[in-house]
Order: sequence, then C-alpha cells, then structure tokens
Amino acid sequence: MKEIFTCSLFEDENFLPKENFDVHQNEALHIEGSNFSKKEVSYKCHWKQKKDFDFEKPFVIIPIKDNSKLLQFTFSNFKLKEFFDFVNVIVVDDRSEEDIEKICDQYSASYLRIDNDKGFNFSMLNNIPAFLIHKLGGKKIIFWNSDLWLDELEYFNTFTKRHEEEGSTISGSKLLYPFESLHNTEDSINITKHFPHMGKGAYKGTVQFGGSRWVPAQNGKGICFFPIHYKRFANKQDVRVNCDTGTEFVTGALQLIDLGWFIESGGFNPSLSKVLQDVDLCLRAVEQQKKVMYFGKDIHFLHDESYNHYSNRNEEKMDNQFRSDNELFVKIWKDKIGHLIF
Repeated sequence: MKEIFTCSLFEDENFLPKENFDVHQNEALHIEGSNFSKKEVSYKCHWKQKKDFDFEKPFVIIPIKDNSKLLQFTFSNFKLKEFFDFVNVIVVDDRSEEDIEKICDQYSASYLRIDNDKGFNFSMLNNIPAFLIHKLGGKKIIFWNSDLWLDELEYFNTFTKRHEEEGSTISGSKLLYPFESLHNTEDSINITKHFPHMGKGAYKGTVQFGGSRWVPAQNGKGICFFPIHYKRFANKQDVRVNCDTGTEFVTGALQLIDLGWFIESGGFNPSLSKVLQDVDLCLRAVEQQKKVMYFGKDIHFLHDESYNHYSNRNEEKMDNQFRSDNELFVKIWKDKIGHLIF
C-alpha cells in the first residue's frame, strides 16, 4: 500500500530541479463501498525560479487554480505587511487558464505549473514543490492557502519563533475569518452554503480554526472519529483558543513543517486528493511521537475559508472525491485513531 500512500518522487535520489520534469504517481481511486482501484497519474511540471533563495528563510508554498484576482489580493497583503522580506514564495499553478505567472513576475515569486489528467490533487500540488525545495537545500516549508492573509507581521515572526523554541515538527495557528476580503460586504459562499446561521457578516472576525477536536461518526465500517475545527465562530480571546498547546492536528491552510521529516514520512498521502491529507500527516507525526503544536496565544492569521475552492471550480465541495477521501481516511485510521487521541 506504500506506493499509493506516499509520494514516489521522494524516492528518486537522482532527481535534479530543472525547468521541465514529469512525476508519475500511483493513486487509489474510489470505486464503491470500500473497494479501491489503482491508477498511475502523470504530473507534468514547469519550474521557474524568479530570484535567488535565502535558505535561512522558510519557503511558503501557495497552490492556486486561476483566481488571479485572489492571488493579487493575497500578494498585495504580503507586500503591505513586508512579508516577502521574511520568506521565499513559490506559487503552484494548478492547470490555470488565467496568466498566473505574470502575477508571480510582478512580485518576484517563483512559479511551478503542474498539469495532470486526473484533476485536483492538493497532496501532489504540495508534495512536488516540497521535494524540489528539499533538493535545492531548503529546511522549512509552510503550506499556505491562497485565501490566507497576514493581520500583523509580528504574529508570523512569533509563530515561527515558537515553532523553533518548542522543537515542533508541524505547527499551526489560530485562524480568523477576515473582516475585509474579495467578498466586500457579502457573506462568503462557504458561509451561505454550510453555516447560514452566521450570515449577514456575523462570522467576520470570529475564529475559523481554534485547534482540533474529534467527533464520533457512523459509517459502513462502524464508529470512527472525524476531525473538526474547534470553537468555530468563537471570540478570538476565548481562553480555549487563545493558548498554545500540543494537539493531534492543525489545518492544512497553514502548516509550518520540518522539511526533512516531511520527506522521510512520504509527504501528503497522494490518494487523499481533496481533504484529510493534512490530518493524516499530523496523525503520522503523533504516531511517531513528534510534536504537533497549535500556537494561538495572542496571535492569529486571516483565512477566507474555501474562497479559492468555490470561485474557481464549478463543483460541489462534497463531491465523489470528497466522499472517497473520507472512506480512505477511515480505512487507514479507524483501528488506530482512538489510541492516538484519547
């Protein structure tokens, strides 16, 4: 099963970063019930490094498909907060029709385009640049959603400092719904579809991610525990989220990771294309007794949850791939998860 649960590229000792390269990955495809088949997916990659890297700084990896207005908004936030001075930024272009590279040129961000014939795979969109950075000599990566922004630069510096001081392998932070975004005064589509009781702007400024919790759920295999965002819509000063603590997972919207461990562990599970690969990764770290930390004491970031999803894919969030990923997560963790979280 290893070949469908870990990134095969990581085993290529002869890999050298170059302008054009291909990655071939075996992945599980959901058929029905708990039956899975295997498919080899080819990822065609085009790499352009825009400027020399400072390897003392972390590498921020931002996948995006089309949504050039969102990327402009995010980079404007980075520029305003002087964030570009503290990180190396790599944009991963997922089959865009819009000219994403032009925006990268404008802000001197490095550019990696990845095309494939399967469709969206968040795991591989992050695994491939992570290995590229590893081969170039990078040590730390930050998986960063394209709809994630800085409120204060000092929060980021505090976040990375605590990660170092704690000796954490994977770290995340408190995320808030922004007051201002591309929605202007309108509610986000994610709120309208899934949390209508928080409409008319009631969600803005509240907690989007305040740590991890688990809820029991019934499926064809019996009871399994599923992850949820703790204290969604709470006040940011709530003592239960305004704290630093060890945890079982932090959301993939913002994950600061020791790159060496990420490569050794096989990266994000390529067969979890859409969801739960962030939780799966964290559980593997916990299983190995590595530190997974939530840092929320008096710091936060801004996350306009699922903006990038609904604005560039004409599909439902909970589609067949979503259901497949949930089934596979249960298959992997059902018999082990209780021992890890209790």
